[in-house]
Amino acid sequence: MEERDKMNKPINKQFLNLKSYKFIKLDHLEDHRQLLAEIGQLLSVTGTIILSEEGINVALSGNKSSVEQMFEACKAIPGLQNLEPKSEFSEDCRFSKLKVKVKQEIIKMDQPQIQPSTERAPSIDSLTLKKWIVEGKDDTGQPLKIIDTRNEFEFQLGHFKNSLNLNIERFSEFPIKIQQKENCLKGFKLVNVCTGGIRCEKATLYMMEKGIKNVVQLDGGILDYLQQTNGYSWEGECFQFDDRELLSV
Repeated sequence: MEERDKMNKPINKQFLNLKSYKFIKLDHLEDHRQLLAEIGQLLSVTGTIILSEEGINVALSGNKSSVEQMFEACKAIPGLQNLEPKSEFSEDCRFSKLKVKVKQEIIKMDQPQIQPSTERAPSIDSLTLKKWIVEGKDDTGQPLKIIDTRNEFEFQLGHFKNSLNLNIERFSEFPIKIQQKENCLKGFKLVNVCTGGIRCEKATLYMMEKGIKNVVQLDGGILDYLQQTNGYSWEGECFQFDDRELLSV
């Protein structure tokens, strides 16, 4: 069915927006950065690509052909051939230019012992989380608690009903903030959530390292959950850092 605006005019969603990330050991980062930057300039694609020894984080926007070709260039990096995209179309291009950067981490936590490229924490999909929210417990009968790993600004704009707010200003604060809440986590099945899933990869491993075993992460993050469940039990908006837009529910 064709989407229409408030004036009942057809909405022309011509720009492809693509996101992906992968934790994997990468090398020759500067060589990859230069090549991707050159390809991106030729394709006139916009977005942000972060390369690190721990992996890649990709957010692209532009016409469909250019974005798809740019993503294939990312997949050509050794080890990234199975990089999985998540995409949607929009009326407007989400970025003004392309930035390709090399950083120490694709998501900064300052906990070098946490290595999602070598070990992945257990996870659940969006429909399972909805089922648990409806029932108030997991499949074993353990009561549910959702932990929001995003920052305070994001949480205040929108969050799961009754979720735990860690009052984080930046993700690198997560380790100390979660330790401060440790006493209220006992006896619950814990589900870490974040916008697209990348922060939860590290957050969940960190909690497991500290002896918190009853925790899982939400695959695909809040964005996937909103798409799959029509925002069940979500209150407010979802802020996306890459395009500075609010996703209304």
